[in-house]
Amino acid sequence: MDLLAKLKLREPEYDAKYYDMILDYTIEQGAKMGTAGEEEKWMQGKYFSTRYEMYIYATLLGMKRDYSIPLEKGIEKKSFIKIDSWRPVDIADFVIMGAFAKTNIDFFSLENLEEEEVDKKITELKSTIESYANGGFDIIRSKREEDDTYFLENDNSFLDLLDEK
Repeated sequence: MDLLAKLKLREPEYDAKYYDMILDYTIEQGAKMGTAGEEEKWMQGKYFSTRYEMYIYATLLGMKRDYSIPLEKGIEKKSFIKIDSWRPVDIADFVIMGAFAKTNIDFFSLENLEEEEVDKKITELKSTIESYANGGFDIIRSKREEDDTYFLENDNSFLDLLDEK
């Protein structure tokens, strides 16, 4: 199995302190995950249909701002579905490419490494994704504290947040 396929079998985690904030912007669907349509999302005043979509957004926001916060040992964490279940696949792949770009992994040497060492590199890539997602969630949290109406009064708030410096 190749590096990319193994990475996609991982379930990224995030700091559990962001769980309620994530639910403020997503539809909690339980076993119906991914089945809510645009109308249902709009009626509930939600920006994202699933929690992992917001995770993708937070990761990209953290990467764009080059802001990462590693998950500390001992904190309560929550996880998402495996990366290979993220949709659309192109955006999930974009997150992975961003993680590749943000690490110091020598990809030419990977084919010469033992399986155990390759697994360590996969864990490093997963940790990179988690760190940038955690950073992105922190940016969102900070924006909410700075302006409690930012996400309520601006339909383009998440797009605008990407453009802020």
